[in-house]
Amino acid sequence: MSVLSTQPWLRDPQVVCMPWRQNIIDSTLARASSNGTATGKLPLKLGIYWTDNVVGSQPPIVRGLRTVYEAVQKAGHKVINWNPPSQTTAKRVHLAFLKADGAHHIHQQLDLSGEPLIPQLRASFQRRDAIPLLEYQNLTLQGLAYEESYVDYWNSTADGGQVVDAVIMPVAPHAAVIPGKYYHTAYTECINLMNYSACVIPVTKANKNIDVFDHDYKPLNDTDRKNWEAYDPDIYDGAPVGLQIVARKHEEEKVWAIAKIVDAILKSTDER
Repeated sequence: MSVLSTQPWLRDPQVVCMPWRQNIIDSTLARASSNGTATGKLPLKLGIYWTDNVVGSQPPIVRGLRTVYEAVQKAGHKVINWNPPSQTTAKRVHLAFLKADGAHHIHQQLDLSGEPLIPQLRASFQRRDAIPLLEYQNLTLQGLAYEESYVDYWNSTADGGQVVDAVIMPVAPHAAVIPGKYYHTAYTECINLMNYSACVIPVTKANKNIDVFDHDYKPLNDTDRKNWEAYDPDIYDGAPVGLQIVARKHEEEKVWAIAKIVDAILKSTDER
């Protein structure tokens, strides 16, 4: 808010000309009491995105999602399962955008300090030729088509006239990651592609006595297998578990207020 009060759009053409909208925060917070309990006739309506069916979440993340799901429902808010268009398309398009210039811009920035790429990014972001203009234009159209399908799905949740306010979903399919064990980025790449508003909140911490390794789990694919095998209850024990709350484009004030409500619910139920 303090940054927006300086009207940065007057100096930076990439900044949207939009002052901080306190009225949106006030109207959203008014839908819950100080401990997050729903008030009045318009409780929050939240989606829960359990999995993208490409890479399943490790036990601490699953427990974090379940914790929020149960606490928000108990506080009187509405919760539905979230089944949007596949994130596979969003991940592919977003990653192609990142590498579209042949990674030249990334290396220009790294060369300013001499900092090398971290090992797990060296193969993906080595210098190469930029993609052709028409290929880039086609990616843009694919990205827009994906966002349109996501908007259509979001609008389809308006049962009884109330559309979903925000979605609770993993930031990644694991708690704070072990270096070199980050295999799946679609949960953030999808949101970045669409420029949606997001806020990450702490939910709990991994607990080796609760979040045990499921030896009967059947991986969905090779990436899912790598992610699942990377989970070690002893190593992850005590690692922070955060989830992201996602709202639509240009809804930063709303997603901040919803995050405040969900955080209050978790604190009031001693779920941390």
